[in-house]
This record gives sequence, structure tokens and C-alpha cells, in this order.
Amino acid sequence: MSSPASPASITEEISTRTIPDVVKDFNTEELIEYLGRKDLKLKESHFKILRKEEITGRSFLKLTEEKLERYGMKGGPATVLVEFIESLGQKLRNYSSLKTLDDLKEMLHRNKVNGEDITNIKQFTPAILHASIAIAKNLTSQDIFIVLQKDISGEDATGRVDYTIKSLEEFLCITEGKPRNIKIGYAQNLAQLESAFQTNKKKRTADQAFNEDYFDYLYGIVTTGAEWHFIIYTLDGIYCTSGSEYQINLTKSAIKENPELLRSNVKRVIGIIVGLLKDRVSVDSFPASKRARIKKIIKK
Repeated sequence: MSSPASPASITEEISTRTIPDVVKDFNTEELIEYLGRKDLKLKESHFKILRKEEITGRSFLKLTEEKLERYGMKGGPATVLVEFIESLGQKLRNYSSLKTLDDLKEMLHRNKVNGEDITNIKQFTPAILHASIAIAKNLTSQDIFIVLQKDISGEDATGRVDYTIKSLEEFLCITEGKPRNIKIGYAQNLAQLESAFQTNKKKRTADQAFNEDYFDYLYGIVTTGAEWHFIIYTLDGIYCTSGSEYQINLTKSAIKENPELLRSNVKRVIGIIVGLLKDRVSVDSFPASKRARIKKIIKK
């Protein structure tokens, strides 16, 4: 009977494996998912070629530029893929060898996190937003969807909104604020709301847009994932919730000691977002109706 392998020998065996050893076991979809995580600037049209030719991990490692171009891929992406294949010879690192701040910096950069601190990692804002949209769509039967990193330009500012929720037009802008300085998030969100407001107005007919009774409003959210600030933007002024009113404690101790409170706070935030979405897609387009709606909200 053979003796069991020692932990040291197992570690040595793992550390001698190379990335191609892992890649060669990928099926086509696993390969495409793997390539999608790399910063190769590949498009869906390039992945379609890999699917059409049934390229698995093993055959991927043997690709050449000539083969890829014969399959219908342009020279640029073909070169990128072949150079990527040639760079795959490095050994896999054992998880336990990742111990330094440089290792952390490398892993953050590899996963598209700007900066060198874990506070720069995005929290689970999208999960809450997607859940809210799903509920609102079910309740209203309206086509509501989220757009990531949307470019919005106005008269005084231009740039990307972290998340935009829209139906026929933009009606909710979400900005991810930094825990250390939420005020910057407010400034950015207000500028984004102003630009979105102007964009929406341009879509109106001349009679609507330049009517002296014209009125519209948008919602904004500034969030760190733990703090949630809600804003109403109108031509008559802006309104916001209390800074400490909507918070989700995401510390390990809070999650472990009081998971019910976490669920309650998440449910509360989702309820607010669903309410905003329902309101914005349900209110009719008449300025008087929108003005009356805002007056009602402000009085609450």
C-alpha cells in the first residue's frame, strides 16, 4: 500500500502546474469566460468565431494568427490572442504565497480596481439595484433597465454616471461615493442629474420644452454601499434624505451578530428604490401632475 502524499509534496505539485495546464481543460464557454476577464479588448464577434469553430482550451493553445484569420478574425485581435497565448507559460502561484502589499496591489489591478486599498473595491450596490429593478418591473409591467458607466453631457458638465436607470428616458442617476468624502459624491451626482435633465428636455417637442409651465424631476442616489442618500432634482430646487437615515452595516461583526438587522436594512433600501422607480414610470407626462407629485413627496 502506497503512503499518502505529504502536504509539502502536494504543494510542490500544485506549484509546478502552469496556466496552460489549467486552460487546456476549459470547454469553449469556460475559455470565453476566462478571456473575457482579461483586458484583451475582445468583442462578442471574436467570441462568436471561437464558438463557431468549437475552440476549447486545448485547441486554443495551438492557435496561430494564420488559423484565426482563416476562421474570419481580423489581424488585430488575432495578434492579441496569439501574443496572449505565448504569455501563458508562467507557473501558477500557490494561494498561500500571496502575502505582501505588492501582491494585494497586483490582484486589485488585475481585477480592475483602481488604487491600492481594499476600500476602493466596489461594494454590492449593483445587487441591490438589480433586485429593485426586478421588483419594480414586476409591479409596473414597464421596461426598466440599468446602464453602467453611461456618458451624459449637459451644458456645464460631461462625464460618466456610475449607473443610470432608465425607461424611455433617464430618470435615476446613481453615483458611488467614497466613505471618506461623501460630499464629492453629492457634487458629482447633482452635476449628472443636471445634465440628464437637460438631455431629457431636448427629447421633448418645442411646445413642451419651452412652455412656461414645463416641469420635470429626476431622482439621484449617492451611495457607498453602506450609506444611501436619496436626492430629488427639480427646476425649483433639490431635496435629499437625512445623511444617517438609510444605512447598511456591512462589518463582519454586524453581519455575524445581527443578520436580521442587515436583512431589514437591505429590504428598507430596496423598498425606497422600488418606490422611486414605480413613481417615475407611473406618473403621467403632464407638468401639473409632476409638480403635484413632488409637492406631495416633500410634505411627507
